[in-house]
This record gives sequence, structure tokens and C-alpha cells, in this order.
Amino acid sequence: MASRPIIAEDIAYLRRCAHLAGLADSRVRDNPRVGAVLVYQHRIIGEGYHQRAGEAHAEVNCLASVAAKDRASIPLATLYISLEPCCITGRTGACTDLIRREGISTVVFAQRDTTPGVDGQSVALLTRAGITVREYPDFAPTLAVNAHRRVLTTMGRPRIILKYAQSADGLLRPANRREKYWITGPVSRRLVHRWRADTAAVLIGGRTVVEDDPALTTRLFPGPDPRPVIIDLRDRCTGKEKIFQTRGKGPLLFTGTDRQDIAAEKIVLGPDLNKAALTQVLTKLKEQRYGEVTVEGGAGLLRAFLSAGYWDEARIFTGRVRFGQGVAAPSLPAGCQAVQRSTIGDDLLEVFINPAP
Repeated sequence: MASRPIIAEDIAYLRRCAHLAGLADSRVRDNPRVGAVLVYQHRIIGEGYHQRAGEAHAEVNCLASVAAKDRASIPLATLYISLEPCCITGRTGACTDLIRREGISTVVFAQRDTTPGVDGQSVALLTRAGITVREYPDFAPTLAVNAHRRVLTTMGRPRIILKYAQSADGLLRPANRREKYWITGPVSRRLVHRWRADTAAVLIGGRTVVEDDPALTTRLFPGPDPRPVIIDLRDRCTGKEKIFQTRGKGPLLFTGTDRQDIAAEKIVLGPDLNKAALTQVLTKLKEQRYGEVTVEGGAGLLRAFLSAGYWDEARIFTGRVRFGQGVAAPSLPAGCQAVQRSTIGDDLLEVFINPAP
């Protein structure tokens, strides 16, 4: 793909597309998060984003939002999209057909869609139809918002985020497991609930379920709850914990034995938490169309994902509290450098990207 001059106006409207794409949450499942903007004579006359899997794409919502007085301008307008438009007819129509049908003469997008059957083919279709196409494959804001789709289509598994909080002295929890504690402050905890609304599933270990009894909901943020996924190879869970009472679809439980005493969707993994077991877990999550999964603990599960190399991003909070003794936080591989450092209330948030996924 030949390089071309960067047009400042293109960048400005693609930035708006990225913002719109970021409004989507886990309801897109494993589909791309896409935003679209229609511009005529330096004025936005329509915009939209993909909101839910199986429903209208960003381009459809964008064009549907155009007011009656502006509809005659559609063929003269430029359509900006955060991702290459689709050319596949699935549960919804192909967006390339819509673009041609509306007579749009110029399309500008950021990255190509790595979905098999799309990747560059939409560009060819539009170009053959006489439509001007401009691409910005290195545009960072849209790369970030659609990272889960690239992992899914290129690596064949959901995108994995590791999230945990550690004390100022590097511990996940105090030595006394009965002791109630908070490492992070209320602002950080609310942010975590915002993240949960963006992730399709949250994965934790059986010991964490029994000892912490988490609900794993988005009660501090108005968004969809992720599906709880539990790896309980020692069969610690009883089925009476909060997580089994959550609204919506119940938890997906990976067990060590073929137990029949818990009413939940269950898959037997066996006794060992190794790479082969985690591969089975990720294969099942991909089959169920979970595009992004967050691993929230405990320590053994986090270390297993790190050891297997099955992680793409780590979000680590460090609080001010000190425990002295307790469970040590996991260590990231050598060479990992924080790509982001933020102060959230009294907490430090560091974000790391796996250098060798």
C-alpha cells in the first residue's frame, strides 16, 4: 500500500470516528468497534457507531442519522470510518453495497479489517466503483479501540487483559485471608467497573470465588455485566457464592472433575492449570464469541496466563497500603515497559503491553 500525504481534516474526523467507536461496549461481542462520520463542506451531517452484535453497523447508523434537509448532499459528502467497511453479507448487509447505493464518492478510513474475506477486498470493490479511497493504517486512536478484533482474527483467540491491584510493598493480599481489605480507592474501583462493561467476560479462579465472594458486576457504572468465567480445578466452589446468583447468563465453570452438584454450564479441564488447559479455555470462549476477556485473579491464575504467554495487556494498580506479609503480586516478563502511567485518586495505574504475544 503506497504512502500518501496526510490530510489534516482527515485526521480530525478520524479522531471523531475513534471517539464514537469507543462508545461501544461488550455488546458488540467479538465484532469490531466502529465509528463513522459523514462530512459535507466541512460540516458533520451524520454520525453513528456499531452498538450491538447482529445489528446495524456504524455506516448504517451514520447515514440513517442524516436529516431530511441534508440527504441530497450525501453523494457529495465524504464518509469517514474508523475501520475498513465490510464487504460480507452476514447478519447485516455489506456496507460497501450501502456506500455504492448512496452514491458516496469519497471514503476515508483508518485500518484495514483483518477479517478473512474483507482485508483489502472492500478497498478493491470501492475503487472499481470509481470511489476515492484514502487509508491511514497507522492512526493510533483507532488501532487501540479495535485491538480485540485484531487479536481474534490474527491469533485465533480472545484478547486477554490482566487486571490486578498490588499494595505498595508488592502484595496482592495480606497473609490473613480472613482480613477484609481494599488496596485501591473508590475512583479506581469505579474505573474497574467501567472496564467490565467493555469486556465480554471476566475470568477468576475458584479460590478467589470462595474467599472473596465477588459479584463481578458493573454496579458502579451503567453498563452490561460481563459473564463470569471460573477456573476451579480443585472444585472449591459450592454454587452458593454471589457469582452464581448474578443476573443474566450464569457463570461458565471450568472444573477439575465431572461434578453434578452445581447448576451452571460446566466443562471438565482436569487437575492441572497448564498451557493446554488455558488453550481449552480460550478456545471455548472464542466459540462463544467473547472477543475480549479480563483476568482478575487470583495470583495462581494470573501467573498461569503470564507463563503461557496468553496476555495482551496488563493493567496494574498500586495502592498506598502496606501489608508486610502476604501473597506476592505476579511479575511481568523481563523487558516489559509501561506504556501508560496515571494517578487515579491516591493510586498509581500502569498499563503494559505484551512485547511478544
